[in-house]
Amino acid sequence: MTHPASASLRDRLSSPVLIGVLIVFALLSAGTLQLLKLQAAGVDFAGLWAGGKAAITDIGRIYDFRYVSQLQGWPLGPDRLRPYVYPPSALLLFVPFALAPWNISYAVWTVLTGGFFWWAGVKAGAPKWFVLVPWVAFAAFCGQATFLLGGLVMAAMVVGDERPVAAGVLFGLAACVKPQLLMLLPLGLMAEGRWRTIVATGVTGLVLCAVSVAVWGLNPWFEWLDALPRFEQLVSHARLLVANAITPYSALVYWRQDGVWALLLAPAAAAWVWFTFRRTSDLADRIIALFGGAFLISPYAMNYELALFAPATGMYLARTRDWRWPGYAAAAVGQALVIHPAFYSLAITLAPPLIRRLPDLPVKPRDASASLIPNG
Repeated sequence: MTHPASASLRDRLSSPVLIGVLIVFALLSAGTLQLLKLQAAGVDFAGLWAGGKAAITDIGRIYDFRYVSQLQGWPLGPDRLRPYVYPPSALLLFVPFALAPWNISYAVWTVLTGGFFWWAGVKAGAPKWFVLVPWVAFAAFCGQATFLLGGLVMAAMVVGDERPVAAGVLFGLAACVKPQLLMLLPLGLMAEGRWRTIVATGVTGLVLCAVSVAVWGLNPWFEWLDALPRFEQLVSHARLLVANAITPYSALVYWRQDGVWALLLAPAAAAWVWFTFRRTSDLADRIIALFGGAFLISPYAMNYELALFAPATGMYLARTRDWRWPGYAAAAVGQALVIHPAFYSLAITLAPPLIRRLPDLPVKPRDASASLIPNG
């Protein structure tokens, strides 16, 4: 515990500082528009849209990187490779958006998934202003699936206690779009003994995969597995992409080392998720552990995925009465900075749960004799 007087002083100081941090966040978010000088908005969504288009026009070429890039045409031209590397099960989501022109689909996609992400974050306990975290604006600019995945996972966490089957369905939907993000989820659910949720997650995944096989056949799944190492090789030879990737694997590649050494973090990442889900119900810590643990052992994830942590960042920033709050604020500001390699930003993002475990400051008893000393 801290002394009441120091707590009062901290309360008077933390609110203006928090407002200052949010103003900085708002300015950095608005600064995302400066990226229009380098590329058009929605470039990443164009890849998702083209994947859905390929499923309609020629499913046999869905993982032909050049064919999918040619389908996009705009915004980077046919000579710039923009492949589709999501699993075939994700096509069930992307094909409907491919039925409309890409620009209309991009706008609808961003509004719908962004709104869902905001709603799920607030339900999970994040302040409404968490969307000011700059990586949220960047993810919207890119048009990635980050909002959808984050919203599904947070919604599942919120309803998990009362509706374990519904939570499993939501987790299963997310896993069928980007399975690497939830590779450690089974450990977390087992740590809590949520067997119904585990079964519901698995059944949902199997049903969606079976539907994709019924619609497009089994061959796309083999082609997807073949495309993953080709995609990793493509990324590893693009210096700018490696610099903006957030995983330890990509950081080692950036430093011209063997990224496989990052797999040594797997036991620590697994233990982190296990003990977080077993010992605390704090959703901020669970969000950070689940996504952070996955990124620690994934070969590839780009900086826009840092938006997944925005609700947790907002939850920690809202804890202004905690004496550790300056540490949370420093971590939030550090997370917002563009640093190369981007793994540094991930490392800073993962810091608040560690800061929260710092021991409380000891209470210093007031000296009663001090009131007996006359003035002057």
